[in-house]
Amino acid sequence: MKLEQILKGIDLADFGGINAGGKDFGELEINKIEIDSNKVRQGDVFVCLKGEKADGHDFARTAQDKGARAVVVERKIDGLEIPQIVVGETRSALSKMAVNYFGNPRQNFRLIGITGTNGKTTTTYMIKSILESAGQKVGLIGTLGYFIGENHFESNLTTPDPLELQRIFREMADSKVDTVVMEVSAHAIALNKLAGVRFDVGVLTNVTQDHLDFFGTFENYRDTKSKFLKPKYCTITIVNADDSLGQDIVIAMQNIQKSNFCVVSYGINSPADNFATAIKYDLNGTHYFLNIDDNLICINTRLIGEFNIYNALASASACYSVGVSLEAIKEGLNSMDFVPGRINIIRLNNGAGVVIDYAHTPDGLENILSTMRKITKGRLISVFGCGGNRDTSKRAIMGEISENVADFTVLTSDNPRLEKPESIILDIEKGMSKSSHISIPDRKQAIFYALERLNSGDVAVIAGKGAEDYLDIMGKKVHYSDFETVQEFRERSNESKRC
Repeated sequence: MKLEQILKGIDLADFGGINAGGKDFGELEINKIEIDSNKVRQGDVFVCLKGEKADGHDFARTAQDKGARAVVVERKIDGLEIPQIVVGETRSALSKMAVNYFGNPRQNFRLIGITGTNGKTTTTYMIKSILESAGQKVGLIGTLGYFIGENHFESNLTTPDPLELQRIFREMADSKVDTVVMEVSAHAIALNKLAGVRFDVGVLTNVTQDHLDFFGTFENYRDTKSKFLKPKYCTITIVNADDSLGQDIVIAMQNIQKSNFCVVSYGINSPADNFATAIKYDLNGTHYFLNIDDNLICINTRLIGEFNIYNALASASACYSVGVSLEAIKEGLNSMDFVPGRINIIRLNNGAGVVIDYAHTPDGLENILSTMRKITKGRLISVFGCGGNRDTSKRAIMGEISENVADFTVLTSDNPRLEKPESIILDIEKGMSKSSHISIPDRKQAIFYALERLNSGDVAVIAGKGAEDYLDIMGKKVHYSDFETVQEFRERSNESKRC
């Protein structure tokens, strides 16, 4: 592709080289876009990104030596012999370049984005189920990888980097998907990974404390989420009226008239366009009515918890806003099976229950424990840890939550990364004043300890990992699965009974 085609629509501070010396460098043929200087090959254009630990501008000469035909920079670099395209911000430029390079695949399908601290994955799966009930072919991108129809592919990030995202979009467009639903992380918004991408619908699940190691303050994190939900990115915005950010967006939009932008609210406790009523819970599922645009839908779902009612409201509101029928919404929600790693319930032979869930934030942990508290007849045991090299301020908060809601807590390891699990556990214990907990850093041993103490009617909530099949320890991912650990416990229990 020609360089000028890749740069289409990008504001250029200085095209250092195009038309310089009578040569039109815009006609240069570019092989591919690259952001890693070690991967540059002859004919590539190298984009210099500034990161937390390294600055791509420092590797521009390496890229030139490897055959780069041009570089995209935020400042001129002395001594380079290849054209330098100076832009205001290289991350935004990269996203738009990726759109151009892959032929703007997004124009071939409807696009729905889900942002929020908790509930993004489940909401995307619900929307996928609804749309498939409506007869659509759906693409899904998120924490658990990406799907094209029923075909699953691995992916490393909740929201892929621009080049990978547009490659996936192209693959989905070529596969003739009707709608793509994707998780939108706060990091992706902050790093301008979505520049040049417009969403038909943007959905807010909720905003609670998370990622303060990156954003510094909750206000910064909240403001970042808010950016995605404005007309710059979305045509229709679906917000949670029971969430403070959702309330602020509704109020802000009351005095703004935009023909190409609207806000739809959903909720349970606050006035909203769409809401849920007549809610009943049990260990087998949740039963309630959705009021969507004054139409009632009866929902009987295997998914447990109030937060899944919010996810259902968000999903139904998003789908209804783009013309999906109430019948398809009902069928999609009622046929919804468990999402991997999200409130997956396993029964032990003695009648006790085990819940495996991804909850790894204060709000997420409180939600799952409070939900299981309501429907647990016996004792509630909490097993969790906190990730290393991440927001340390939430550790004591999560310890306090577990102590207040559960009858007993087993503190353990959860992706310690470069920290010692014992040090992370000490931070969690700062929020716990009672002796109703034990520390067992080895996660497998911790889970066995909890399950060995369960009686009929008891429930153990194993939080933090969900469907992840690894532990991140000292920079290496070691195979580990909560599901496999619980299954091993069940098999050992069966063998013990046979003996």
